[in-house]
Amino acid sequence: MKYFLLLSVLTSLLTSAELSPRSVIEAAGNVQQIALYEGKIIAGTSVGTLEMYKLSDATKLSSTQFPKIKDFTGDEVAPKIFSVDMLDNTLLAVVQASSGARELYLVEEGKSKILIDAHANLFISKAKFVDKNRILVALLSNELLLWDIKNKKEIYRIQPSSSHFSDFTLNETKSMVASSCESGEITIFDAQSGKIIKVLKGGNVDNVYKVDFKKEKVLCAGQDRRGIVYDLSNGAYERFDGSFLIYAGALSPSLKWGAFAFNEQNDIVLFDLATKSKVHTLKGQKSTLNTIVFASERELVSASDDQFIMIWRLP
Repeated sequence: MKYFLLLSVLTSLLTSAELSPRSVIEAAGNVQQIALYEGKIIAGTSVGTLEMYKLSDATKLSSTQFPKIKDFTGDEVAPKIFSVDMLDNTLLAVVQASSGARELYLVEEGKSKILIDAHANLFISKAKFVDKNRILVALLSNELLLWDIKNKKEIYRIQPSSSHFSDFTLNETKSMVASSCESGEITIFDAQSGKIIKVLKGGNVDNVYKVDFKKEKVLCAGQDRRGIVYDLSNGAYERFDGSFLIYAGALSPSLKWGAFAFNEQNDIVLFDLATKSKVHTLKGQKSTLNTIVFASERELVSASDDQFIMIWRLP
């Protein structure tokens, strides 16, 4: 019995360890957002660069520099890259334009072309590929539209809520979308038609900064210091209370782990979702976290409001 208790204590200590990053990438500027695609990290920065790195060894694969723009005072500045994605060999980026406008770019073989220009007056917050022919675009007004790349037109446009847009994510099959806003409610809709399927509510009472959507679970990172994981089938949720605003979060592929930016020290805390117990604390990010993404069940990548992207390996 004593041996069993000692073994349990040692196991608990080992599995709740503080972890340091396996690799640290220094980008050209502050990282606005990252995405993962087939072993590659794609990063958009505050100095107008769209950068790609190899996940396995953190080496840089490519960098695309967008031209400078004029700010409200007429000075030339580097544009911020607000959103990034990749499908096959094509990169997607939401790029700051002059006078507060935004543009949507495709980048293929290092060459960029504008898909939606500033004259469209679409204040784009985020964009993701649904497939090679269509892109889901979210506007600051909390309107989401499906864009036909070839025909350069909208297929549909919906407004899930009158509240200010925060984030959206597609599930693994890109058939459904989870969208968040300042109200704390999460709208689930069909990616092909725009038809609203369900509204998840009750978990968060304020802005949901980030959402993740895998299988039947939707994770929410909230301004109310609540990390919420909804069960899509019945709307029930588990609540994980942080000590600071929870700016980012992610689900592991098998739904074993939930990761949240959990405190003022910018630590990432991993929870076992079955037991709700803290498993690991990931220490290293020095600024406010903006993205956490699982690359696999044992590997994740994070970025914060500085130049550093961190790759973490779980024991």
